[in-house]
Parts: sequence; structure tokens; C-alpha cells
Amino acid sequence: MSKRVFSWLVVLIIITGMLAACAQPASAPAPTQAPAAQAPEPTAVPPTAVPPTTAPEPTKAPEPTAVPPTAVPPTVAPAPTKASEATQTPKVHDPARLILATTTSTADSGLLDYILPDFEKLTNSKVDVIAVGSGQAIEIGSKGDADVLLVHSRKAEDKFVADGFAKDRSDVMYNDFIVVGPKDDPAKIAGTAAAKDAFKKIADAQAPFASRGDKSGTNTKELSIWSSAAITPTKEMPWYNSLGQGMGDTLLFSNEKGAYTLTDRGTYLSMQDKLPNLTILVGGQNLAENKDKALLNPYGVLAVNPEKFPGVNAALAGQFVKWILSPETQKIIGGYGADKFGQPLFYPNSKEYKATLPPVVALKVTGKVGKEQGWTEADVKAQKTMDVQYTNSKGVTATYTGVPVSALLALAAPAADAKTIEFVASDGYTVEAPLADVQACKDCIVAFQADGGFNTVMPNFAKNQQVKNLIEMKLK
Repeated sequence: MSKRVFSWLVVLIIITGMLAACAQPASAPAPTQAPAAQAPEPTAVPPTAVPPTTAPEPTKAPEPTAVPPTAVPPTVAPAPTKASEATQTPKVHDPARLILATTTSTADSGLLDYILPDFEKLTNSKVDVIAVGSGQAIEIGSKGDADVLLVHSRKAEDKFVADGFAKDRSDVMYNDFIVVGPKDDPAKIAGTAAAKDAFKKIADAQAPFASRGDKSGTNTKELSIWSSAAITPTKEMPWYNSLGQGMGDTLLFSNEKGAYTLTDRGTYLSMQDKLPNLTILVGGQNLAENKDKALLNPYGVLAVNPEKFPGVNAALAGQFVKWILSPETQKIIGGYGADKFGQPLFYPNSKEYKATLPPVVALKVTGKVGKEQGWTEADVKAQKTMDVQYTNSKGVTATYTGVPVSALLALAAPAADAKTIEFVASDGYTVEAPLADVQACKDCIVAFQADGGFNTVMPNFAKNQQVKNLIEMKLK
């Protein structure tokens, strides 16, 4: 063998060995890669496939997308929904629970404690009473936070209906306002017939006066009396105390401080034992003795309108209204306090109750006549009427409907020697006029008042002969 052939043989052996060495490691990894080849990822992921460490991230990725930063509102969304519902009172009351918003006088006088158990037993219900000033009670109703109102602020009640918060208002009962004060009466108002004149004396004397100052029915009446007396009291006046309190607390303050105040008679009588330093100075000892008809104090009931507030307990409110207006409940109201105080604290006044009473003479003609006459209001309205235009003392011209005075007098057949006619009002006011002049007056009428009763409309006669609440014509 030549040396050259030998050299190529050696090289060939070396190359073969190297190839064998290379082939060995190439086939060895196959078993370790076999599992990797069975895994789903290696086919999609190159040999650098570190993806198994990133594989969990795709599974976590959906979590951030499920609750992204913009997705937080859904967890807060219920809050705005509840807020809007609150303004519309969507909450549904317990069918056996009634919310009654009322004036403090019905509670302070004890009336509600006296009558409500009957309603609760009858309807198997519970009445929750909110006793505040009438103004606040009406405000509560205007928000739908009460089912029914029992209040005494007529203008505010009428506005409540006009604004759609109630479908109607019904008379329930009445009592009257009185002026009470210290027994030594420093302003000397005792026996004053009209509250406005008493208020003038109190202001002139700068005697302490306690005002409820709470926008209640009583506070509204008090402010109207000051207005009629052409006086505007303010908190800056040292003698005028605006308390922002209910009737009971205002009376206790007056008793302690020796102050005058306006109160409803019912609350005063029911608290009289706690008020040894106060006495009634204007309004008499009972309603019949009260000569100031401006002090009459009517109460009304109003069911909150379910069309305005669907969440109110309209069914139970309707039952309450029907119950309190019924003749049976009205009689209970009319009897409250009579045994203890010698007079009722409230007088029944519902239409349903009055329908059970015998007819009441509303107007009569007496004195020098051939036959005295007495008519109910319906009797007078049934007669032939006429319209008359008249300009009142405030310069306002209006049309009035009524029956000619001369026609009513003719039915009584005036005596030949009758010379004068005296008009008598329900508050005791009287005024006279020549009979012949009245009989000759074609436009003089007994007019119908909007709230019931009569007044005279006498064109070309003196202003003082325009008599409100006329009840009698007496010939002399």
C-alpha cells in the first residue's frame, strides 16, 4: 500500500468517526423531543417555545377584559336608579299601614288618640301620625311622603288640589281661634270683639307676643290678622317672639313668659291645666260667644293623588277619608271633650254628616210683618234670581247673583207702620236703612256667598250697608 493511499484511508476513518459521533447526539434527543412533539404547542410554537410560561397569560387576559376600568359603572349604576325612584316615591307602603300628616292641634288636643283606634280596628291597620304645622304637613304630602292629610290652612289646601297633589278636599270639622294672654292683661285687650283690634293694642303696648312662626295654619291666620291691622311684626321687634314651635310648646312659652298668643280653642282647653297663668281674652268662653267670624277655623282632609305618587297607599287613604267623613265618626268627633270641658273641642262639618241633620233656617224676616218668614239656603236659592254688578270698597267690580230684597220682604207682608229695616249678620253686626228706599231699590239683592250663606248687595247705598253673612232682616 502506498503511503498516499494509507493517508487517504486514515482521513476516511477519521471522517467516518466524526460522522458517527455527530449522528449519535442527533438521534439521542429524539426521545426527549417525543413528548414535546405530542404537546399541542410545539407544532405551533418554534423550538424556542418558552410559551408554556406565557400560556397562563391568555387564561388571565379575559379577567381584565371582563372588568375593564370603563366597566366599573355597572356596579355604581344602581345608585342613580335609586335616586330617581326616591323623587317619585316608588316605595310601596305596607297595605295595612297608613301615613297621616296632620297639624299639631289634632294631636295636642288628644283628638287623634280618641278616634284613631276605631279606624285601626275597623280596617285592621296601623296609622302612623306625623304631627307638624299644616304648612309642613302639606309640604310632606307634596313630596308623596304621606298618604293622607288632615290640616287647617284653606288657601294652601286649595292650592294643593290645584297643583294636582290631591284630587279633592273635603270639610271635616271646625273650631275657632282665640287670643289668650296673661291674666293681668297689660295691653288691655279683654273683651275686644275683633282680633285685629286686639293685635293693634298689643303692638301699641309692645306687650310680649308669642308666634308659632312655623308656617302652620295658626301661624298663617295670625299673620293675616296682623296684616288686617296694617302691622308687619318682625323678629327684630323685642316684644315679638317667633318660636318655630307647635301649638303646645307655644302655649307653654306664653304661660312662662307672660305673653299673648293666638291659639285654636281645642288645644288651649285640652292643656288648660298646664297653663295657670293664661286666660281667654278675645273670642269668648265658647264658639257661640266668639263675635269675630274671621277666627273660624275649618279643617279639611285630602288623600294624596296616587297618579302623582304611585307608591302611596291610596286604598287605605280612601278608606280613611270615607271613615272620617261618615256620620258615625263625625258624631264621635262632635262629642270629644264635651263631658270634660262642657263643650266639644271640634264641631263636625262633613257634607255627609250635615245631610243627616234637619233643615236649618239660614235667613229670616221678622218684626213688623204680617207673617214672619224663615228659609233654608236651598229655599232662598230656589227663588227667582237676578245678577247685579257692584264695585266693592276695594274698587273691584264683580257680578253677584241673588234674590231681590224687595221680593223676600213682599213674602213677609210688611206692616203699614214699618219704617226701617235692620240687617243682622251672624257675628252680631247690624245696620239700618229706610224701608221704603230698600223696597224701591230694584238692584238690591240678597246675594249667594261662594262658601255658603248670604250677603247684601246694595248699589247706591252706604258701604256699611253691604252686610256679609246676613242671617236676618228685621222690620221696625
